[in-house]
Amino acid sequence: MKRDKIVLLFWLLLCFYFCVESYRLGLGNVRMPGPGFIPFWVATIVGILTLIQLFTEIRKETVKPGKPLFEGKQVLNTVYGLCFLFAFPLLMDRIGFFICTVLFTGACLKVVGRKKWVTVVPLSFTVAVLSYMIFVVWLQLQIPRGKWLEPVSSLLTEFSWI
Repeated sequence: MKRDKIVLLFWLLLCFYFCVESYRLGLGNVRMPGPGFIPFWVATIVGILTLIQLFTEIRKETVKPGKPLFEGKQVLNTVYGLCFLFAFPLLMDRIGFFICTVLFTGACLKVVGRKKWVTVVPLSFTVAVLSYMIFVVWLQLQIPRGKWLEPVSSLLTEFSWI
């Protein structure tokens, strides 16, 4: 469809703009990234995916009949996911990063993904521990830890050799 190509061209131009502006901010390097490092690479990846989609649209020969926008979709899952996503930063200051990550991952898996509790509980804790290890121990970011986890956070911080 012509509209699809126009939208993809818009996204391609937007990605190009973000790449240029991120480069102007300064990329730095992998060990000392600059303020434009992550936006540059995100825009580059999205631009590459947009190019692939654009070439796929150009090579299409058949025109498919249009469907209603929400036909066969579970719109309620999107609403739940957005609610969880907005609740995450609001709760993080109060209950801390670790517990908030456990709750967010668990809620997404149980409500949106409809997984069983046997899968949800261990996976939620695994994601939270790995996230904590990456962001607090390895990258040494200062994130809200919450009052409940001060003993646990001091224990996990001792594993700084990872």
